[in-house]
Amino acid sequence: MNGSGEFQIKLSENFERYYQSLIRDRYRKNTAAAQEFIELIQKFILILTANPRPRPPLGHLEPWPKGANYPGWELWKLEFKMPQLRGAAGQGRLIYLLNTTAKEVLIVWIYTHAEFEKRPPDKNLKWLLQEIIESSAISNEIESPESMKTDDTEE
Repeated sequence: MNGSGEFQIKLSENFERYYQSLIRDRYRKNTAAAQEFIELIQKFILILTANPRPRPPLGHLEPWPKGANYPGWELWKLEFKMPQLRGAAGQGRLIYLLNTTAKEVLIVWIYTHAEFEKRPPDKNLKWLLQEIIESSAISNEIESPESMKTDDTEE
């Protein structure tokens, strides 16, 4: 799910699970609104490929959970209106990590205020961020030798 921008977008398993859950739970009886929601998230992903640091009111830098801070990474949150939903369920949030060195945006969590008033509990968020950052470092190390192998075999 990449756009034509400079930053590569990666979706965490956690994001994909909550994304599907929101569609199923919030838009089960309204397919038109579900389609609006899907298109809105696709639009955000395109925006993040070109501009991963959107200005408020859309996005802002988020404080790290206590005891977690990863040099070279930034924690961001987008705030948006969920299509055709009201109250706490109408306040959508998307948390993502920004790695400026690798030019990657790792989308971590999507939720509404009905699920979490502010954001997911720091304990859960800290664990998830650690897991995502560590697996990102592993996958980047694995990709490098493969790309070098490919170059060698083509020569």
